[in-house]
Amino acid sequence: LSPQRWLVGVLHLFYGIIARRPVVGGNWKCNPDSMSKLDGLIANINDCDTSQCDVYFCPSPLHVAYCSDKTTNGAKCTPQNCNFTGCGAYTGEMAVEQMKDLGLSQVLIGHSERRGEFGIFPMDDNNSLATKLKYIQDAGMSCVYCIGEPLSIREKGLEAVLAEMHVQLTPIYSLLDPSSVVIAYEPVWAIGTGVTATPEDAQATHKGIRDLIAKHASAETAEAIRIQYGGSANAANAPDLSAQPDIDGFLVGGASLKPEFKEIVAAISKAKA
Repeated sequence: LSPQRWLVGVLHLFYGIIARRPVVGGNWKCNPDSMSKLDGLIANINDCDTSQCDVYFCPSPLHVAYCSDKTTNGAKCTPQNCNFTGCGAYTGEMAVEQMKDLGLSQVLIGHSERRGEFGIFPMDDNNSLATKLKYIQDAGMSCVYCIGEPLSIREKGLEAVLAEMHVQLTPIYSLLDPSSVVIAYEPVWAIGTGVTATPEDAQATHKGIRDLIAKHASAETAEAIRIQYGGSANAANAPDLSAQPDIDGFLVGGASLKPEFKEIVAAISKAKA
């Protein structure tokens, strides 16, 4: 440990500054189309250097059991959703009890595609997601909790975006335990479109979210909680986004199905070291 790194560590302890460990997730969504392709995708995850960054990946429900014990570097297999009632007569749902039986410890909820982006009907809303989060925490599991705004709100400016983030966060401010919750901020207009917020715009939104948490939860929670960026992150834009102080990681979509995923992990590991 160099004298400089030692001094930084001492100052962090003295002033109560919390160094947030970066975290990168890969959301495979409804992919791949064949189980024969899973080993290749898992190999991409295992190629990641997780020594300075937490890594997780989200297989489709049909593939969770196969993937649950295939990582060799500590990356967490993380289902894309759960219910809030446990096992029983809940057709089409997954319970955290089933996940724990597979050795899983984390689940993702609140993705925009679950909140209504399919264009049919929302399968979750802010209140049902708060209930799910409490259920997950009571089970002793951790959660990646997605929030984000559509283009119609983004076009009104940052103030409107943060007003919407406050609406989405209000039911869960009291549940924001940094040891069990990672927030994934997803600008819905940038998901799968190839359009990414500028690093400056992404930073401003992340900082605004952290300020909301400081105001409505606590300053300590705001300083410690990790906030990922989830808008078309890839190997090319990850270094510039990683340099922003309030971006603690990425929730990656399309690029998580490619070998470049490890480059995204490496970029933020380097930036936050």
